[in-house]
Amino acid sequence: MAGEVCGFFTWIWVFYRAKHDLPVVLGLRHPWEHGEDPWAIHDHVDNLEELQQNWEEFNEKATRPGEDDDDDDDDDDDDDDDEDDDDDEE
Repeated sequence: MAGEVCGFFTWIWVFYRAKHDLPVVLGLRHPWEHGEDPWAIHDHVDNLEELQQNWEEFNEKATRPGEDDDDDDDDDDDDDDDEDDDDDEE
C-alpha cells in the first residue's frame, strides 16, 4: 500500500514537472525564456524616477567602503584604546 501511494505521488510530480518543462525538453522554448510571472507588478508606480534615483543614491553610498554615516562608533573605539593605553603606563 505504501509503495502505491509513493508511486502515485511520484507520477503526480512527473506530470507536474512535464507541464512546466516539456516545452524546453522538446526544444519549443529556451530555458531562460520564462513564462509569465504571476507575482509581477503590472500597475503604474507613482514617482518611479524618484524611487530609482533614491535606489541609485543608496547603492552608491553602500558600495563605498569606509564612508559611512556612523562615525561615532569609531570615536568610541578610539577612546577605549586610549583607556587601555593609560592602564599599561601605570
